[in-house]
Amino acid sequence: MDHAAVIEIVDRDGHCREVHRVRAWPLRIGRSPDCDLVLSDPHLAGAHALLHWDRGEPVAERSDETLDEPSAPLAPAAPAPGGPVLELLPSQNGGWLDGRRLAAGSRAAWPSSALLQIGTTRLRLRTALDPLPAEKPMNRADEPVKRDARPSWALPAMLALWALMLWGANWAASDGSASWVDTVSALLAPIGVALIWSALWALVTQLFRHWFAFGAHLWRALVATVTMQLLDLLLPLVAYMLNVPRLLALEPVIMSVGAALLLWWHATVVWPRASRRVAVGIGAMCVVGLVLTVGRRSEQQYWLGPNYMATLAPPSLRLASPKPVDSFIDGMDKLEAPLLRQAEKRNEQAGGSGDNEE
Repeated sequence: MDHAAVIEIVDRDGHCREVHRVRAWPLRIGRSPDCDLVLSDPHLAGAHALLHWDRGEPVAERSDETLDEPSAPLAPAAPAPGGPVLELLPSQNGGWLDGRRLAAGSRAAWPSSALLQIGTTRLRLRTALDPLPAEKPMNRADEPVKRDARPSWALPAMLALWALMLWGANWAASDGSASWVDTVSALLAPIGVALIWSALWALVTQLFRHWFAFGAHLWRALVATVTMQLLDLLLPLVAYMLNVPRLLALEPVIMSVGAALLLWWHATVVWPRASRRVAVGIGAMCVVGLVLTVGRRSEQQYWLGPNYMATLAPPSLRLASPKPVDSFIDGMDKLEAPLLRQAEKRNEQAGGSGDNEE
C-alpha cells in the first residue's frame, strides 16, 4: 500500500460515525458487495466512485506556440502535486465535493479538508501525510461516571432506620387503640411508595444508560426521606427549646429544597452530562413552588410555618427563660388589631356572597 489512509462516515453535524481503513489503492466505493467500501445508500450506483493515489509524477507541458508542431521540443517537466484523486464512475446522481457539484465521469483531487457527499452519505478522508491535530484535554463531563460504590449493608441499614422512624412516628401519633393491621399498613405504605418511585427512576435509567439502577435510586430516596423526616422532628423541638417559633418558617423551605435536591440527585444518575442544566431547571421549579406557597398563605399571620405550635415537647427540654405573665398579656394585645381586620374582611365577604333578605 502506498499511503495509509482512512475514510470516515460523518453525520450532518460533522461527527464521525464509522471509520473504514483504506487497505489498497485504488479503492472502489458503492453499494455492490464487490466494492472495497460498501455503503448502504439507495442513491448510490453499484460502483459509484473510484479513489486513486496520484504519485505526483512529472508531466510534460507544451506551450501554446508549439501545440501545432508535432516535432517541437517538450517544455521542462513540472511535478504534479500528488495525493488522493477521486473519480466518479457512471451514475445518475454523481456527487458533491465541498459543495461543488461533480458529474459522473469527472475527476478531482480530494483534500483532507474537503467533505465528499455521494447520495446521502457524507465521507471525509484522512491520510498519514496530513498533520495530526494535538491531543485535546478531556473535559470533566467526558470522564467516566462512577457508579455508586457503597457497602452492601448500607442500603438495608438505611431501610431499617427509616422503618424504625416510621414506627416511632406512628406510635407517638396514636392513642394506643390502633390495631396491628393499621400499624403495619402505616409502616408498609410509605416503603411501598419509595420502592415504586425508585423502580420508575430505574426504568428511566435503563432507557437512557442501559443500567437498571434500582439500588442507586432507592438509596437516594431513603437518604433524602430520612434526612427530611429528621429535620421535621428536630425543627419544632429546637424552636420550642429556644423559644423561637418563627424558626418553623424554615420547614416548608427545607422540604421544598429537599425535594428539589432529591429530583436533581436522581437526574444525575440518568443524565450525568447535563447535571448543571437539570439543576437550573429544578431550582427554578423550586423557587416557583415557594412563591406559590407564600401566595396561598398571604392572608395568614405567618407566610411560612404554622400559626402556632400544636404539640409541645416536655418542659424539661425548654432552654429559654420563661416570660412573665404581664409580658405575655402585652404580646396578646398586639394580636387584637390584625384579628379585627381579619374579622371585618370575613364579614364583608360573607355579606357580599349571600342574597339580601327582605
